Amino acid sequence: MLVELMDLKKLNSLTKYPSILTYHKLGERGRLTEELTDERGLLNGSDKLYVYEKVNGENARIILFKNQYDEMDYLIGSREELLYAKGDRIGNPYGNIAEFLKPIAEKFIENHTPQDDWALTVIYQESYGGKTKAAKNYTEDKTQSYKVFDVFSLSRGELDSLLSLPHEKIAEWREHGNQPFYNEEEKTTFIQTNNLEYAPLVAELNGAQLPRLIEETFNFLKGFEQTKVGINATGKSEGIIVRSVDRKQIRKIRFEDYERTLR
Repeated sequence: MLVELMDLKKLNSLTKYPSILTYHKLGERGRLTEELTDERGLLNGSDKLYVYEKVNGENARIILFKNQYDEMDYLIGSREELLYAKGDRIGNPYGNIAEFLKPIAEKFIENHTPQDDWALTVIYQESYGGKTKAAKNYTEDKTQSYKVFDVFSLSRGELDSLLSLPHEKIAEWREHGNQPFYNEEEKTTFIQTNNLEYAPLVAELNGAQLPRLIEETFNFLKGFEQTKVGINATGKSEGIIVRSVDRKQIRKIRFEDYERTLR
């Protein structure tokens, strides 16, 4: 399918990052309940889990694809909208995200050839510091940085098939967890091969080691209170992300949710 004929609204929808559920269910007034969002999933006994720091910034994405000439091309987006297309075809200064991530996208294109066996790859990262709300926890002078936390790719056939669907079907595909995210090994290899910065892995455990009660979970969370991604300041982290090896199960555990609940 020619890039010129791509529906950017569809491309935006299929590459949006899905919502991550809280570990405990949310109740009234944003307070957590003792009920887990999923009683199975993360607590499957000996299943291995990865715990990453949740960086507090702006969710951003680099969308890499091949154009009608089979040349590498890219778009940059925030969580909700596309902000930039290579060659200034789209230009939106929101959050300085596009300006900051352009060199990363350009470097990726320089180091790859159109012969790579994917038609589209999406790199998700948190753009933080700068003028973001929680910048003081990471920087004293509004320096900006990023950390990659997820990646997925589509083949030509998969991409064309998805773009042929109506908007609502693409959104349904995304929200039902069908984006083919890389597993932990694939993601790590991709990040290291491309010399990208990534969200820090702060612990590895199994499902039986994950606390179940709110207060126990909050005490567990306190072990990850200080950020490991400070740029030139070291403040408080937003919390953690706990995910299974294949990423089929993923939950967020944030300080503000537990502090609000236990206040």
